[in-house]
Amino acid sequence: MTGPSVAAGRELGRVEFGPDDLRHVREVVRTIAGERIPDRADNAVLAVHEVAVNSIVHGGGRGVLLIDETSDSIVFTVEDADGTGSVPQVRATGSEATSGRGLWIAQRLSDQLVIESRPTRTRVCVHLTLAS
Repeated sequence: MTGPSVAAGRELGRVEFGPDDLRHVREVVRTIAGERIPDRADNAVLAVHEVAVNSIVHGGGRGVLLIDETSDSIVFTVEDADGTGSVPQVRATGSEATSGRGLWIAQRLSDQLVIESRPTRTRVCVHLTLAS
């Protein structure tokens, strides 16, 4: 993974989730982001929601959200047991598309989006820089 080391950060939260838990995921993200990056809390909520939905749809139906604070960022990491065996791609879709924009939205709303894919696991990290 590139960018700030999450391992060096302080864990702020962990949420295991499935299809019925997306509201809880958004509430946890809103609470933590609202405390640390209030002007970007809405961006954090939408970006993480999009990644979590992808995790449910493409990653075996369940995932875990890890929230860490590094010296300069809040990092929202969504991990799942990749059910497709393919590497997630960020791509813009046509204006008529009804799906396929999740990672693109998350990338636009974050300062850095890092995707790691292994044969049995996928990890997407949404980095949002803390105000100085």
